[in-house]
Amino acid sequence: MADKPIKTINTDINCVINAVENNPLMSESLSSLIKESSSILFIASPDINIEIYDYTKDLCHGKKFAVISDNIPSKYMQYQAVFNQSDINDYVFFGACAGRAPMLVNKNIYDYDLVISASSVIMNAYSGFLGSITTLFNAVTAPKTVAAVIKYALQDSIYNVQKLSSGLTIRNPVYESLREGLITAGKAIHSFSINIAADYKDIDNIHKDIFAGDTFISQIEAQNVILNRQKAQTAPSLFDGLEINAKCYDNVVYFITLIEEACKKLTKGGRLLINIGDMYSFGNKVFQEIFYNNTLSEIADNVDESNYMESFYAFILKYYTLNYHIALPENEKLNAAFIQSGLNPLNNDELSRFLDSCSNKGVI
Repeated sequence: MADKPIKTINTDINCVINAVENNPLMSESLSSLIKESSSILFIASPDINIEIYDYTKDLCHGKKFAVISDNIPSKYMQYQAVFNQSDINDYVFFGACAGRAPMLVNKNIYDYDLVISASSVIMNAYSGFLGSITTLFNAVTAPKTVAAVIKYALQDSIYNVQKLSSGLTIRNPVYESLREGLITAGKAIHSFSINIAADYKDIDNIHKDIFAGDTFISQIEAQNVILNRQKAQTAPSLFDGLEINAKCYDNVVYFITLIEEACKKLTKGGRLLINIGDMYSFGNKVFQEIFYNNTLSEIADNVDESNYMESFYAFILKYYTLNYHIALPENEKLNAAFIQSGLNPLNNDELSRFLDSCSNKGVI
C-alpha cells in the first residue's frame, strides 16, 4: 500500500443518488433492496469518494453494516469487515473458473443479505477494464483463485500478448475468468453495483457518467462511455521520440494510462523513454502479495498465494516493447525485475543517446 493517502475521484453525489434510485439497469432501487435486507456489505475500490460512503451508510441506518476496501476512510474503520484470506476452510468451492482456476468464494459472504459495490471504471492493461467485476471478484474470492487467474493469463500472453490490452474484454483471458468466476460466485451473492466512468487524466473533474444496478450491465455501460470518448478524440501529433517523466506513480492504472497515451503519439517503431522515479503503488492486497517477491517466470509457472508489484510493472512494460522501442533508466527498486523480464535499464550516457537520433522529440 502507498504510504500516503490515495487520491479519490471527485464524484457528483447527486448523480450517484439518481443512478441508484432511478436506474434502468435493475428492476429494484438501492433503497428498496436495503429495506429488505438486515445486513449489508459495502465493497469499494480504493478511489471512491467519502460522500459515497456517507450516502450508503445513511441508507443503511439501523442495519448491520460492514465495509471492505483498500482505502477505507478513517471514520469507517470501525465497520471494516475482515475475511481471513489465509484460512482455506473459510472458502466454498464452486467449480473451476474459466475451466482452470478453482473458484473459491469466502463463506463469510453468507453473513450478508446484500453486497453493494462502488467502483471507478477505467481501462486496464490486463483485464481490459477495472470496475465492479474486478472489485467484487478480488474481495470475495480466495487468493488461490486470484493467483490462478493471473497465472493462466500470463501463460496465455507469453504466446499472444494481444489478448491482454487496455479496453479489450472479448477473448481476454483475465476478463473472461473474472466474469465467469463472478457468475459462479453469484450463487452466493445478491449484489448491487455502482460504476463510475473515470478519466485518470483529469481526475479532479466531477464525473456524471454513473451507472448502477446489475454488476455486469452497469460496468459495460460505463465501459461504453469511456470507449466512445476514446473514439471521439482528435488524432494526436506523432513523434518518433517521446519521454515520460514522473516522480511517483501511486496507481498502476494511471501508470498504464500514461503509457497508452504516449504510445498513441509515437510513429510506428518510435522510441519511448519512461523515466520512473520513486515507485509507490496501491492495489488489492491479494494482488500485491502475488507478485512482490516472484519473478515473472515463477508467476507463470508456479503461482501460489505468495506475492505483486515490481514484476507486474516489468510485465506491463514488456508488453509495450512488442510495438515500441522502450528505454528505462536504472532504478534501484526495479532493476532486478526489469532485467529478469528482458528489459535492460540504461545509465545516464545511454539514456542521452537513446533519443538523440530522433528528429521529432517530445516530453510528457
